Parts: sequence; C-alpha cells; structure tokens
Amino acid sequence: MNLKRVRRLVSSRSLSIVDNDSQQCYDQLYRFANGLCSLLEDEVFNMEQIIRSDNIHGYFDSLSDYLTVIGTEEEGEQQIILPPLLGMGSISRMKIRQGFEVVISDMTLKEDWNQYIHENRVFEINYCFSGDVDCIFKGNRYSTQVQSGNIYSMEDSEIHLFKRAKQRHQFLEIRFSPEQVLHYFENAEDYRSVEKWLKSQRGQISPLKNSVTLKRAVNEMLQSSYLGALKRLHLECKIMEIVLLVLEKYTCEHRSNVASYIKKPDVERLYATKQIIQDRLENPLSLKELARATELNEFKLKKGFKALFGMTVFEYIRDQRLEKGLFLMQYEQLNIGEAAAAVGYSNPSNFSAAFYKKYGCKPGRYVRSNPG
Repeated sequence: MNLKRVRRLVSSRSLSIVDNDSQQCYDQLYRFANGLCSLLEDEVFNMEQIIRSDNIHGYFDSLSDYLTVIGTEEEGEQQIILPPLLGMGSISRMKIRQGFEVVISDMTLKEDWNQYIHENRVFEINYCFSGDVDCIFKGNRYSTQVQSGNIYSMEDSEIHLFKRAKQRHQFLEIRFSPEQVLHYFENAEDYRSVEKWLKSQRGQISPLKNSVTLKRAVNEMLQSSYLGALKRLHLECKIMEIVLLVLEKYTCEHRSNVASYIKKPDVERLYATKQIIQDRLENPLSLKELARATELNEFKLKKGFKALFGMTVFEYIRDQRLEKGLFLMQYEQLNIGEAAAAVGYSNPSNFSAAFYKKYGCKPGRYVRSNPG
C-alpha cells in the first residue's frame, strides 16, 4: 500500500459537498482517514523492514516510501519526521551530489527496529554519538561503540541492523560510491593506491581510528548551522578532513618526496606511535617508552616521525593536547582548568600560554568567538 498516495487522495477533498451536514460528515471522514493512515504507517513501519538499495541514495529513498519526507532534493536537505507511535526524532539527508550523501539520524524509538538492508557498491564512513546498534554482516556480529566510528564497504551484500528502543540514537553516515571517493585523488599514484585500498576493503567492517581531529569534524557536521548550498559546501569540507584522516596512510607513504627511505614496516610502527599518543594525551609515554611500545629504536622514532608527519614527537603531543582541550571546552563545556587537567596540564596557566602560542588568543576568548 502506498500510504502517501492515500494521504494525497484524502487531502484532495474531491467529494461534492451539497450542504452543511455533508460538510460535517466529510470532515469526520477526513479526520478518520488521516488517522487511519497514521496508524497504518506506524504498523507497516514497526514490522521488520527489508530495504533493497541499488545505489547510494536507495536507503533513504526506501524509508521515504513508508514515511513522510519534508523538503526536496532541489531545496537541498530532506528530512523524515518519525510518527508519534514509532517514536520521536528525525532522519535527514543532504545530497552532496549524485553518488554522495550525508545521512544524520537523531531519534528515540518506542520499539526495537530491525532492518535488513541489501546494498550494492557503497563505501560508508559512519560515527555513533549515542545509542546501541547491533549489526550482523557475513555471519559476524558487531556492536557500535559510543563516540566512535566504522568504515564499511559493501558490494551486492546484506547487512542486518538492530536498533534498540527507548534510547537516543544519534548517528552520522557519509555514503559514497567508490568513484566519488576516488574523485578527490588527481595524482595518478595516489589514485591507484586508494583504488587498491578500496578493493581490499570490500565486504569488510573496520573500526575508524579515533582522534581529536575526527571528533571535531563529525561534531561540526552534526551541528552545522548553514543552510542550502552553504551547508552542502560546509559538510563536504568536513568530509574531506575525514577522508584525509582515513586515507592519509595509503597516499603519503607512496609519494617519493615523503620519507622514501623509511621501510614499510617502520611506517606502520610510526602510525602506531601516532595512535598511542592520541590515546594517552593526559598521560603521555616518554620517548623511550614509545620506542619500546612500537619496537623502534629512539633514533628511528625521532627521525622517522619528523619526516613522516612534519613535526617532532613532542610537538605532536603538545599540538594534540591543545586540540583536545579546545574540543572539550567547545563541545563538552569544560572550563579552562578542567580542560587543562583532562589533557595532562597540572597548571592551567601553562595550558593557556601554550594555547595562546598556537591559536593567537586566550582560550576563553577563542571559545566565546567560536562556540561549538
């Protein structure tokens, strides 16, 4: 049953009204039919949902077959408002261009929601802000971790999503066709490298490495205040940052002008060093401890890190601490002292001085001028 068509027929009021009694009768019929549509809408949607998506945009388009969509593609953003019997909240979609879209969900369900989604040729970067979602893919079970993300690539495959009721689900999905990912890489060597990596990811779900830069980018996307074309541009700018974070490793290691003398196993260890630093900003390891943890000698660690990432280990630790401190003040409303302590500064004055050196103004003033 196409419920949207029923609604249009009811709304058309095409009956012939001959007197006031007929008008009153019709009004009662209209309210009854409209309410029936809402009940049917909820009943249909509460069933296990099977979605067959033959292109990047098919998932949202399939939802719109069941539920009412506000806005058009021409206007930019489209939004589905959940009916009251299903829950509360919305699912929005911004089409960046054909084969490339952003879907943001923010909803609380009254009942558990099962989705069986068959997708073809989709590469997705997603991030969970809140809510428990279980996923079964190729016989393996995955569960979302709050404040973390995943990458998955599917080609003619089915994924089963189970979203639990009575909790807030806040989720960001960046959905590309493989061609749209490759669109960012004009350099032939980078193009081949990323293309090879995309092929290796087919049929896999991989965790997205967390970092302050990633958290800032996804939060800015979630809270974007722009409209229309400007919002589309803002979202794509943030997506480019995220794509760089995901694919940096698979491009720069192939460039002849970037640390070509570093052996591939050592490149892997240097990236592991970077991740260890990001995970332990409040209590960073010493250079000696980092070298031991990544099985590099201190000389290789110092020289290789600077060559690969353009800054020393100490500079990177300081930079990431300040980035995380700023994130905590902007998005988690910590004050300067709390943010300083959270990233390992025992003295807020030292944090403020380092912050001023990096950003050109004091932390409080910066946050007031650039709220999260």
